[in-house]
Amino acid sequence: YGDGNVFIGHNSGSNETGSNKMYIGNDVDHNLLYGDFSSGQVLIGNANPSGYVFKGNRKLNVLGGVIADSVRVALNANWSDYVFADGYQLRPLDELGSYIRSNKHLPEIPSGADVKQDGIELGEMNAKLLAKIEELTLYLLQQQVQIDELKKLIKK
Repeated sequence: YGDGNVFIGHNSGSNETGSNKMYIGNDVDHNLLYGDFSSGQVLIGNANPSGYVFKGNRKLNVLGGVIADSVRVALNANWSDYVFADGYQLRPLDELGSYIRSNKHLPEIPSGADVKQDGIELGEMNAKLLAKIEELTLYLLQQQVQIDELKKLIKK
């Protein structure tokens, strides 16, 4: 019914009324792929996607999960090595504890509600989690210095 549509397969996309859509399947309710040429987005995993609304601007949408033997994420942001830079300031532990008690999650890490609503970017989240691991390492090293000083004090 629309303009600029591409349908491959018997009755594939036959109930589509919009324009610039693509269907690959073998019947109305048996589509393997659905695409929108105007947004450049592709959907896999919805057998009858007529009227489907893409969430966000990601190019590949998969309903039902993905299995892969390897995934490489090209990071657009900085990697977390900045934590080890000379001028990096760790948040004082009492301030960190207060933040956690108030917000119920770590600083710079999205809340469960945010993740439920918006999902996560894997590369960005891996960088944030590594930053938290690096911060934990720095906290641990600081505590070891304190422990060593206390041991010396106790020996005296």
